Amino acid sequence: MKKRFSVIATVTLLILVCSSIAFANVSYLGPAGTYTEEATAIFFGDKETTVPVPTVPEALKLVKTGQSQYAVVPVENTIGGPVYNYLDAVINDAELVVVGEINLPIRQTLLALPGADIKGIKTIMSHPQGLAQSKDWIKANLPEAKLIEVPSTAEAAKRVAEMGDPSAAAIAASRTAAVYNLAVLASDLQYTNTNVTRFWVVTLKKNQTLGSQKATVVLQGPAQELPKVLNNLSRKGFTVISLHDRPAKTKLGEYTYVLELAGSDINVLEKALKNDSNVLQYRITGVFNAK
Repeated sequence: MKKRFSVIATVTLLILVCSSIAFANVSYLGPAGTYTEEATAIFFGDKETTVPVPTVPEALKLVKTGQSQYAVVPVENTIGGPVYNYLDAVINDAELVVVGEINLPIRQTLLALPGADIKGIKTIMSHPQGLAQSKDWIKANLPEAKLIEVPSTAEAAKRVAEMGDPSAAAIAASRTAAVYNLAVLASDLQYTNTNVTRFWVVTLKKNQTLGSQKATVVLQGPAQELPKVLNNLSRKGFTVISLHDRPAKTKLGEYTYVLELAGSDINVLEKALKNDSNVLQYRITGVFNAK
């Protein structure tokens, strides 16, 4: 690995003059009815064409291959914590940058076939985060149910509808019930009403625009050097919003840190990080305005 990650230098305005391009602009974790679809609609409205794909890696692959300009990726939840496999997929690819975020309140519901009895539910399907967010409710109400992880909450609802089995249920958004003609058997399965999932809007570095409110930075190196970097960023007027550590896969005591900062000026941020670049490697992975 190089001593210092390459820093964002070229800015290309996200003016999509690609009228001749016959592909979707935004890829997201589908199928129809996922929370990611809802987050996509909140961020982009009806201005962009969207395409659902079975997995987040596939959504990012479409961005990498130029088949979509953006991907919307869930990266953290109040209850389930960081979605590490999705987080890693973004931060470990130097071609990808973050250009926006969406914070979406999450309300989990139990969906089943119309006429199904909650007492007869034997199988519950959902995304791993959906199951994690509802584990207390499941333990209290359906402790014997078999739990099955699927790629998305909407995929769980889709499978329940296709199976035609009244003993199967899905944990998903209430809006998903209408998509797949299911009934809501129970609401607010999550154990806190402050449950929120944060999504990143990701694109290629060449498509990046710079904002002035938030930034994402990846640092790598010895753990004992992190406090010095954080203190220096604080002196420069930055506030840490979140901090995640990932294994650097180099040697014990070295980690990859994902920082999200408020009060970001690209020039000030660059100078603040350069002061510590003799020890910690860094890469600025996004500087954007928050919605």
